[in-house]
Formats: sequence, C-alpha cells, structure tokens
Amino acid sequence: MANQIVKWEVKNSIGTITLNRPEKRNAINGEVLEGINKAFSELSANLEAKVILLQGAGPAFSAGIDFNHLAAVAQDDGRPAGVHLRESVDAIQTILNRIERVEKPIVAKIHGFCGGLGLELALTADFRLASESATLGVPEIILGIIPDCGGTTRLTRMLGPAWAKELIMTGDMISAQRAYEIGLINRPTGSRDQCLLGQTAPKTSPGYRAGQTGCRFGRRAGKVNPLGDRGIDPESSDYGKGFPGDSQKRFCHIAQKITSKSPPAYRQAGTPPLLRDCVVIAALAEETVGFQCFRMRSFRND
Repeated sequence: MANQIVKWEVKNSIGTITLNRPEKRNAINGEVLEGINKAFSELSANLEAKVILLQGAGPAFSAGIDFNHLAAVAQDDGRPAGVHLRESVDAIQTILNRIERVEKPIVAKIHGFCGGLGLELALTADFRLASESATLGVPEIILGIIPDCGGTTRLTRMLGPAWAKELIMTGDMISAQRAYEIGLINRPTGSRDQCLLGQTAPKTSPGYRAGQTGCRFGRRAGKVNPLGDRGIDPESSDYGKGFPGDSQKRFCHIAQKITSKSPPAYRQAGTPPLLRDCVVIAALAEETVGFQCFRMRSFRND
C-alpha cells in the first residue's frame, strides 16, 4: 500500500516503509509526514507484520526537512514570532513520539545522507543499521536552530550529554564508523543492501511469536524517558525564543534563498552536488545568521 511518496508493504512477516522521493533525497515535507504517520499506523495494526523496516529510496535515507516546507512554516502569519513554527514542531513531534510507542521492533536501514529531521526519524527506531558510506548528523545549528523534533532529547538519552552536545553544537556530519563508535548506530554494514533482515526473518518463528508480549514490553521499557514529556516539550516551547526582533525574517530569508531556483554565486561548477549545496547553506547562514565558525567545517563530505 502507498500514498504517492511513502510506500509500505508486508512480506515474510516484515513490514517495510520506504520514503519515496529519491529526486529530493527523501526530503521530508507535510505529505511525507502524513504518509509516515499512516504507514506506521497501518503496520502497527497489521497482524502479519512482526518487524517494521524503515528505509529510503534512491541515493539517501533522508536529507532532512524539505526547505520549501520549512520556508512555508517559517512565514509570518501575523502572530508573535515563533508561534507558527512551534505549532509545526509540535505536529512533527507528535508523529515521532507515536512511532516510539508502536509495540513492534523497528529497524532503520540507513544509507547515503541521513541528517536533520531524517536522523531524528531514524532515532525513533530500536535498531539503526548504516552502510559504510553513510553520513549522519544534525546540522541545524547553521540555521541558528536546534534539532527540534526530539533530536536533543533522544541524542542525549542515547549518547549521553557529551556526544549529544558535540553533534548538536558543531553540526558535524559523521561517518557510519564514527556513529558506531559513539553508539549512534548498532553497526555499520558493508553496503546499503545489507541489513538486519537476515537476522530478523528467523525470529518470526512460532517460538519468537510466543515471546512477542515480552518484546513489546522490552521496547516500551527501552523508551522510558525519566523526564516524561518534559524532555521533548522544551524543544518546541522555547523555540520562539530564538527569533527575537526581526530574526524570524532573516531565518525566512535563508530558507527562501536556499529554495530559490536561481542558484547564487556560491554554487561553483565542478563541485560535487552534495558538497556544493552544503557550501550554499553554510555561506547563507554566515551571511544572515552569523555562524562564521561553522562555515565548511559543519558539512565535510566524509
């Protein structure tokens, strides 16, 4: 079953959800979020699906939030600065929190670029497997914002404060091997086609099915957050504080320039597309927000 840009199916007891915007590197917009929510709802209720696999079509797992969507939610709607953004963040958080409450094991199969909201989506899974060429990170800092959809809380809970702060405050994209070393993924794989499926398939045997209640309890116990909702809420409740005065207008200016069909002078012929786009974003962030120290450093093409 599918909507236009999110597909899901059940085969051999494995429910597979595929982000299907390869031409946009599976950038997440409102339609993708709606599809993700529906796919997890369907597979959560599907008796045949014992395990859920989350993956992306094309060259990347997910490039994160779609900048066209970001520009739209950042627009001034007449209310105090940040209100519209907080409401949008709350809506995304609700979807990701719901995924965490699905009482089936979830595996995120990561390849290529996995950044920002794409990584925050992967963090809701129980297991993260990444190809050796994958790069992972939360580069939101170059826009003067934080990983506001559960990223700060889940990274801290998963990695501890030291590693979480390094990823969040530098915006660095790290390799799969480095992600494995700090505990961000369960293991790197030899290629994008290798995954945990070879190990999950045998676990759909009658013996495993008899222990599914324990598995559900184990998943819920593993997601316990000692702060309760307070761990996630500050990300959205404090969000507008990052936009005093005319800062929200400058933020909109960044998003609009990034989504402009007229490429600025920062784009240089011969530069790899991913690195070129990262240079554009970093340069615009320097111009409009002032994070000079993060230019180029934040988006190394490892």
